[in-house]
Amino acid sequence: MARQVHTVRFYSLEPNSIKCMSLDKSNKLLAVSREDNSIEIWDINYTPHIQISISGTFGTIEGLAWFNKRLFSVGLQGSIIEYDLRKLTPKSLHPISSSPCWCIAVHESNKQLAAGTEDGYINIFDIYDEDLVYNKVMDKQEGRIYCITWDSSGKYLITGSTDTIRVWKVSTGHAVHRLLTGRETNRKETIVWSLAVTDDFTIISGDSRGKLCFWDGNAGVSVATYQSHKADILAVCLSEDQSIVYCTGVDPLIASYERVKMRENEEHFKWVKSIQRVIHDHDVRCLVILQNKLFSAGVDGYLALSSYPPKVLIKYPPLLQPPCVELAPELSIMLLRYPKSVALWKLQIGKNPLKLLEWKPPPDLRVKAASISSNGQWLACSTQDRLRLYSLKIIDENQPKLTKVKIPTKKSLACKTIAFSVDNKTLVIGTIEGRICVIDLDSSTPSMKYVFHPNKDNHFQDNLGHIALSSDGKYIVASDLSSHIVVWCDGKFYCKLPVYKCAVTSMAIQPGKNHLVLAYSDHQIMEYSLDRMKYTKFSRQLQSNYPKEWLVRNFVVHSITFDLKNPDIIILSDDSTVLVINKKGEFHSSKNKIPRLEANKTLSSPTRDGSDSNLGSPERQAVSAFHAIKRYKHLVYFGALSDSEMVAVEVSPSSIKEKLPPSKVKLFGKM
Repeated sequence: MARQVHTVRFYSLEPNSIKCMSLDKSNKLLAVSREDNSIEIWDINYTPHIQISISGTFGTIEGLAWFNKRLFSVGLQGSIIEYDLRKLTPKSLHPISSSPCWCIAVHESNKQLAAGTEDGYINIFDIYDEDLVYNKVMDKQEGRIYCITWDSSGKYLITGSTDTIRVWKVSTGHAVHRLLTGRETNRKETIVWSLAVTDDFTIISGDSRGKLCFWDGNAGVSVATYQSHKADILAVCLSEDQSIVYCTGVDPLIASYERVKMRENEEHFKWVKSIQRVIHDHDVRCLVILQNKLFSAGVDGYLALSSYPPKVLIKYPPLLQPPCVELAPELSIMLLRYPKSVALWKLQIGKNPLKLLEWKPPPDLRVKAASISSNGQWLACSTQDRLRLYSLKIIDENQPKLTKVKIPTKKSLACKTIAFSVDNKTLVIGTIEGRICVIDLDSSTPSMKYVFHPNKDNHFQDNLGHIALSSDGKYIVASDLSSHIVVWCDGKFYCKLPVYKCAVTSMAIQPGKNHLVLAYSDHQIMEYSLDRMKYTKFSRQLQSNYPKEWLVRNFVVHSITFDLKNPDIIILSDDSTVLVINKKGEFHSSKNKIPRLEANKTLSSPTRDGSDSNLGSPERQAVSAFHAIKRYKHLVYFGALSDSEMVAVEVSPSSIKEKLPPSKVKLFGKM
């Protein structure tokens, strides 16, 4: 038996460029701000993936900074914003002395935050457990402060502006050194875009001339200058042992300079140019480093992770946090979620897909979650302010009609997770405030059936992550970002699963068997019997029989589905690979490569828009317990439409590249 695959390539997302990043090293969290002023929090503990997303409706973001798992930003609105990472909204706003704010820096030991403004003021704030309190303002300087950083002691601040780097003594509020960069021509100003400081007070600057400069912060003199790039250097960062400095910018070449001892038994060092790499085609705006892993990002929207040695390069595309695709199998309808809209498409075998409707929220609101019931009669969409539920009817040959349905409740139902039951009688949502609401749809007016409070009940210790429903409507399973997994049965608490060391990236309950399948960020896969309240025999076997090739993959599993005709088949997918697990198959040596599962030789390749191709059946071809399909790039969804049809949705790299501005610098080699 074969499977037909609808390969959808018209899911087109605008590449959202990255403006700035900030790394929380102790918790291994990376905050990424994009051009639309949204913020993504990436968990980089194991395999990097988006943990939470914050909508960009609170002003611009020009700089980000962490302090003890608390996130702050500054922007043109002239205030410092602290975010509530549970509710995904601003927690507090703190006005600064005047004008827009361009840069921010935190000193953890001092518990102080510094922000630089358009008018040349440095504002110092003290960070307390629950608040940010204004401390002082430093002497006014001429012109905008483009970048700011602390020295390791916390006694000095270093700022970069036009033609000048200043060293400030925090206790007095005065500048103690004024370092002049010089100009290429008298009429063209030099802008200092980025700074880094070593423990021995060596100041490193990158400027608009493409020069990387080293300064003695104690003496206030220049040590060395290198013409590192052909255009502006926008980002500079130091390795954790401070032996290597990386720089990049409008010229997207990432260059590194190593600190080399000139002679044995001497303390004199020199910075020497080392390896260079070309990872991006467009401006690179920010660099951060963690344990020899360099993260770079900019105009192309990709978050790149590179290291050397060994030579490693992984690029995470500018896609939405999953899930962003849902299916209504009974009517062959596919839902695609965009940042500011939801589209419904009718999939037709042998024909081009038909667009049924496009739903848009009010202006300035973003779609946080959307789902459609399996029979296509219910559509639920949520923005950051509310949940909207619609009754959907298809009349007169694919003419849809949406009717808004009210859910009686006084509390906000704005949510980030939405799931309909297979029988279409129940809607389960995970609200932004942390509640799990079970809504009864099997009556003339939807009503609240159950409300669970996992945080208040001490089941969760973090934000809600994923929700899964069993096909018989008996079980509801939810996870948080710290891998706490709770099961409710018939509206009552049922059990908790053992807490694993890393986050759940996807979960699903197998129809008919009530087996909960979990995928974690370190690629571990676990199968738990909800009826028997224990891990299955297959799950225990799997733990010692993973192919090594699977465990070292660079992308997390984002979709789990099942073969509706063969209960022994589990299908998982990530950015480029579909993994087919046959529970009746044989485990081979972990060193063996995962065998490929290819289409039949006589079958044609899928065409561009929603066309079909046959996919060889895993149960017929499988000898190994693992098979892989590797024909996709930027695969955002892989799921079952029926017992003989699958849907694959991918965003081609070329479609992202087409929407980018022309590259400014001609490139002749890439890493």
